[in-house]
Amino acid sequence: MLDMVWTPPGIMQVRVRVTTVITAILLLLCVGVFHVWLRTEITQHQYAISQLESQIRKQTYVNKQLQVAVARYSSSDYIERVATKRLGLQQPDANQVITVAAQ
Repeated sequence: MLDMVWTPPGIMQVRVRVTTVITAILLLLCVGVFHVWLRTEITQHQYAISQLESQIRKQTYVNKQLQVAVARYSSSDYIERVATKRLGLQQPDANQVITVAAQ
């Protein structure tokens, strides 16, 4: 690294300063590239999070719709209505009901 050739004293100081400036520029360049890469990664992750939150909202809406459907279709009024109108069933007469005692 050190030259063994005699140089005037001012030349050595210029070389040190140029090396320091180049090192500082390279360091700043590396920091800048790292900063840009980091911001890009953060933006990509924010986009992915946004998409996942959108999917969560959609699935929550579908879940609520399904809960409403379960509540509607499991109500005794709905079951009775479907049994009488669609299936043609009727309420049993008193003599058609048989009570079985559990043992």
